[in-house]
Amino acid sequence: MFDEPTLTSSQKQAAIRDEQYERMLNRFGNSAPPSAHAPQTHSGLPIKTAYFPHDVEGLDFEQIGAPGQYPFTRGNLAAQYQLMNWANQPVIGYGLPEDTRTRMDMLSARGMTGYFGQKFYNLVYDLVSHEGIDPDHSSARGRIGQCGMAVYSKADMARLFDGMDLTKMNVVHITYYQVIPALAQYIALAEEQGLTPDQLRGNSMNWYHQSAYVGMSAFPPASAQKLAVELINYCAQKMPRWNTTNLFGYGVEEAGGTAIQEIGLMLAYGIDLMRAVEASGLKADEALPRFGFQIAQANDFFEEICKIRALRRIWATAMYERFGAEDPRSMHVRIHTHTSGACLTAQQPLVNLIRTTLHAFGAALSGVQAMEVSAYDEALSIPTEESATLALRVQQVIQEESNITAVSDPLAGSYYVEALTDQIAAAALELVDRVEAEGGYVAAQQKGWIRREVEASADRWRDMVNSGERRVVGLNCYQDDEGEVAEPNIFKVDPNVEALAVERIEELRTSRDAARFDKAMGAFREVAEDFAKKECKDLGSCELMETAIEAARAEASTGEMMGVLKDALGWRAPHEY
Repeated sequence: MFDEPTLTSSQKQAAIRDEQYERMLNRFGNSAPPSAHAPQTHSGLPIKTAYFPHDVEGLDFEQIGAPGQYPFTRGNLAAQYQLMNWANQPVIGYGLPEDTRTRMDMLSARGMTGYFGQKFYNLVYDLVSHEGIDPDHSSARGRIGQCGMAVYSKADMARLFDGMDLTKMNVVHITYYQVIPALAQYIALAEEQGLTPDQLRGNSMNWYHQSAYVGMSAFPPASAQKLAVELINYCAQKMPRWNTTNLFGYGVEEAGGTAIQEIGLMLAYGIDLMRAVEASGLKADEALPRFGFQIAQANDFFEEICKIRALRRIWATAMYERFGAEDPRSMHVRIHTHTSGACLTAQQPLVNLIRTTLHAFGAALSGVQAMEVSAYDEALSIPTEESATLALRVQQVIQEESNITAVSDPLAGSYYVEALTDQIAAAALELVDRVEAEGGYVAAQQKGWIRREVEASADRWRDMVNSGERRVVGLNCYQDDEGEVAEPNIFKVDPNVEALAVERIEELRTSRDAARFDKAMGAFREVAEDFAKKECKDLGSCELMETAIEAARAEASTGEMMGVLKDALGWRAPHEY
């Protein structure tokens, strides 16, 4: 395709086409949209209006390669979906543990499956848990069971998983900074069923890095990094089936960042995290196979696809070249994609079904491993049963009816796709270099540099929407008059949830073995205070995790364990760093 006659012909045809295009532009004049004159991706990358063979003649074919071969641009494995569909991973969680369990069972009955038909539950904790407090705290009012499940203890875990075999499923714990208490409580529950940690399968988010761009109170960046390393070390030693770290790129785009910032910042964080992991004594091939990614799929269809292909390439090459990774699993980018919540509108919410279908279709074409499709009403509320089912059906129709699962990386070889993949990869690596110049991800976070970069992007997006340059159907174009569109059914959490959650935490405190609790919490506090003085090179014994598990066995609540960690490590609003 790239011999001299072909390239000469390609350039000639492109020149003829460009001349014809210019004549058309001149003819239509001012009526042509700005994108017709100078098209860009939503990240602001300049793109051409048509692509030809000579646009990709300089690309290194080794950087494209084949599915399942380094650098994995075209996918982690030789087979994409031919043998196994991606996992259906709707985010589930609201109200009391029993309420969330009802939704889990409902979606399972309607066909929600993980890999090879296994049970797979993607469970999000509520706003109270994310803040590291208990439901009887004064700040918890109005937030209990909202945007997630009210699970604060081993006893609540028992209610959530009542009658379930924990060895027969994968459980994703969507926590923010209460990672260690939540996993400790889950392990303590498993022990009551006669299980050991090595029998459990699932994921801990380890999302401490997200405080760089998400505006909730958090541990200071350096302390948070140590907590992440602690969990990775513990699972490397005790939980071989447990995935330890989820690089939360999705949150970058939701906060207003670009696709380039999303993958560039996640690679920058991965590099900084691996330096800390190595300092603690673990090798790349001991830690990296349990890393995964949560990546957004938003409105710029091809940019979002090429972003994922570029991420696979730059992650694999960075882990190989910088850290000497040899196991292919250490270089794989395992992606749970989440269709963009930031792209959904409260106006004309049913239109969101079209948006999420396009997002999901693009994610499937890019070869992700798991998928959450946002429900059409999520700009307004927690999904109803109907909207949650429709979101699941979006995935199932694509899997069962489109036939795109027959071919690995079906877009490979497109002049545009390959050129844009290369362009995005180069831009993301340039961003990584800028982060490294700031001293690495944690240092850049401490300076507020990352937050400023993402917020500047968010401001640009808002200005474009306000001016109409970025068109959003139902919001700033094709608007309906008030009253013409029926209001959707809005889901509301039972108001009795708050009182019952408070009653349960109070009962827990009066019924547990006080002596055992005091002893366990005293040991946890002592270890946490010592942990605060350590550097990553001093970690590896996993005492913090071990004492957290003992505290969970003694019925310690999330708020109580988080209170110890906050006292020892610090806790403040991100803008104060």
